Amino acid sequence: MADFFPDLLERFSGDAFLKGVCRKYHYGKGQEAELRAVAEEMLPLMQREAFWESRESGSFNGKQKETAGAAYEDVIMSLGSSVDSLQESYHEKEQLSESYMLEALASELLLMGYGAYNRYVREKRNWHVARYHFPGGEENFPLEMMPELLKGFQYQITCNTAFCIIPKKSVVFVAELTQDEQVQCESICAGCHNMHCPNRVKRDLSRERMLARVADMPLSYGYSRIFGKL
Repeated sequence: MADFFPDLLERFSGDAFLKGVCRKYHYGKGQEAELRAVAEEMLPLMQREAFWESRESGSFNGKQKETAGAAYEDVIMSLGSSVDSLQESYHEKEQLSESYMLEALASELLLMGYGAYNRYVREKRNWHVARYHFPGGEENFPLEMMPELLKGFQYQITCNTAFCIIPKKSVVFVAELTQDEQVQCESICAGCHNMHCPNRVKRDLSRERMLARVADMPLSYGYSRIFGKL
């Protein structure tokens, strides 16, 4: 259990992070100040509430008998409920541009969280991530496992009857860990060099452009988990 990765929050409102979001989501120079203003509203909320937590997976560690040298962890990450409330306030005020900017900023921060978790496991435990497993993403990880998976964490994430996560800017997954140096998963990111990784998210520029304008677009599974669509 820990606050959300401090190094990521320190970078969140910095020039490099914001310029990266501008490039990825095709915001023009005239929108940089607006994007920064949204980030500065989000940051104190996340500094107070954002968290991540991991634990040994009681459901899947029996698979170690089948896969030598493997272990499984249940992991949650969340930016907190106040970020949801801020987005709702944007909607109520019809500040749709700010709402979509918040969506982009939150999704990029959570994507960076996967890499930060990977580094933590590698540096603190001498393991590394082989693969991420998401409820609803595979036959052995059905969506119906979500309520049970969320039980017992010190920090609380819940889901409704449709398995939508609350707070919305949260993710839950089972991390498959290994000490096999030949098996490495860098992160869930388009910049990953492992072209055969099952977690790889391919960049879809048309969807990235659309995100700046439309929040309810169809999303890939990985992004849907981050945006709280599933």
